[in-house]
Amino acid sequence: MKISLVVAIRIILLFIIPIITYGIALLPPTIFLYFVIKTFLLQPLLLLLLPFILMLDYFILLFSLIFSSAFFINVFHLKYEEGIYGQNLKEKMYFKYNLYFILYYPVYRILNFIVYPPLKSFYLRLIGAKIGRHVFLSLNEIIFDPCLIEIGDGTMIGTRAMVLAHIGEEKLTLKKTKIEKNCIIGTEALIMPGVIIEDNVVIGAKSLVPKNAILKKGKIYAGTPIKEIGGRD
Repeated sequence: MKISLVVAIRIILLFIIPIITYGIALLPPTIFLYFVIKTFLLQPLLLLLLPFILMLDYFILLFSLIFSSAFFINVFHLKYEEGIYGQNLKEKMYFKYNLYFILYYPVYRILNFIVYPPLKSFYLRLIGAKIGRHVFLSLNEIIFDPCLIEIGDGTMIGTRAMVLAHIGEEKLTLKKTKIEKNCIIGTEALIMPGVIIEDNVVIGAKSLVPKNAILKKGKIYAGTPIKEIGGRD
């Protein structure tokens, strides 16, 4: 089976761009560690300072990853758009979807190692998400497709919850998902693409919100799939 020139170039780019992105991100922490070791080599002080040096190096790496991946996502205009697309690299939007994922997802997972919710929100905004003020992203939640996700002020996303704006069936479907203000998304809840969750909604733990659902303001939902079980006082 012949591979077209466009597909071949895109396959190469799927390897080269991440290598460059992550290589650049690794430079600052590597240089920092090199100079620290060179300065304190064979000195007892190095042993005492090492835990603090490693933590500082971790944060240098973290910010370097954030800005490097965000830079390449924005420079190459990798934010994809709503629509239905073929799942092959001939399709430009499918290529952008894959490259965007490769650049952002590892960084986002690293942000869950030592959790700073405002830092996660900051990163998601850099790569296209619409994140309001005082949004709380707890631990190991997964915000897939940040460029098609909107989360309003004061919303809390529980541990290991998943918010998606894509689904792969016969084709790749991309559709915006919107969570409005002051919502609570329970632990391990799954929010599918095209969902609109209005203000002050509560979704119970381990609940499934099917694609294109509209959850009404001030209601409580739970179940797989979700059902309305009450209202917030």
